[in-house]
Amino acid sequence: MTCPRGEPDGAYSQYTEFNLKKEEIKTPALVVDLDAMESNLESMAAFFRDKPCKLRPHFKNHKTPLLAREQIRAGATGLTCATLREAEILVSHGVDNILIANEICGDEKAAGLADISRHATVIAAVDSRAAVNDFARAQRNKKVRIQVVPDIDIGLNRCGVRDAEAALDLAKYAQSQGLKVCGVMGYDGHMQAIPKSPERDEVVRQGSKTLVDASAMLKSEGITVQVVSTGGTGTYSVSGEYPGITDIQAGSYLLMDTMYVNRGAQFQRSLTVLATVISMRGAEHAVLDCGVKAISGERGFSTLKDLPGTEMRALHAEHALIAIEPGAATKLEVGQKVEVWVQYSDATVNLHSCFYGVRNGEVEEVYRIEH
Repeated sequence: MTCPRGEPDGAYSQYTEFNLKKEEIKTPALVVDLDAMESNLESMAAFFRDKPCKLRPHFKNHKTPLLAREQIRAGATGLTCATLREAEILVSHGVDNILIANEICGDEKAAGLADISRHATVIAAVDSRAAVNDFARAQRNKKVRIQVVPDIDIGLNRCGVRDAEAALDLAKYAQSQGLKVCGVMGYDGHMQAIPKSPERDEVVRQGSKTLVDASAMLKSEGITVQVVSTGGTGTYSVSGEYPGITDIQAGSYLLMDTMYVNRGAQFQRSLTVLATVISMRGAEHAVLDCGVKAISGERGFSTLKDLPGTEMRALHAEHALIAIEPGAATKLEVGQKVEVWVQYSDATVNLHSCFYGVRNGEVEEVYRIEH
């Protein structure tokens, strides 16, 4: 998806000189309701405002430096990234406190980590001695200090060392290789998909306890702990209250998507894909111009905004197939523009190069998505 302007600062500023209305945006296009997004920004900021634990929002959700800076202005302690590339983008846009909450390894990426560590506080998760060795070589070659946190598996069964004892062992090894150990982290991604309940919340607290206990073990060995990081949009209200947790990696709350709404997250959906009806077969079959190249479908299909009685049945490369219930009040016609709620925001944002910030039917901003 190509956007019309190219300022390097992260947004297509002054785009409103065109007085563009939402209905005039070329489709398919990513659209964000500014009122809803700003409400989400303030709601999350208010939760953390008077707490010792702070928000470290995940950049992978919106991939937009301008929004990252808005999150920092609202009180975030820094940003979380999933990749070295995301961290490089943030550093180039002046963000100076970053956690790469994912494993990276190899000499090339280790050298890249060392390079950006000259310009910002960048902390990388590690779960192996091999990665520590890569970072130590880069540190020696680049003559810059690299900071790390052992990543502990707290139930996701993806990355991370097995327990607090293994985290301590890795931390001591990292120190012996000259790296600076800053604390620990662990992601409770397996809990994000489960609606809030007393049973789920207790599992979240147990994950937080594992991390806090591990941080105590590091401290007992003289290791300074600055970061004990966990949580996400689905669990922030539990882990963000747990004593000893320093920051929460929530990201989806800002743009919000149908998947998280269905899980009970208390934020407003703000992200849609604007599409055009390009074909009709009778009154019960419509085709939109937004296929899998414009909207993610791997975690299910979403619904059309403000159009009851419609159901997305399939996504092809450039087409979305919509079924309309017999007798439904909703009537579609060729050429009509409609909005589709985004089911999975991370993957959908990744398909676009910008999104349009809309308020009261007018485009107020066009945000650059960095890749």
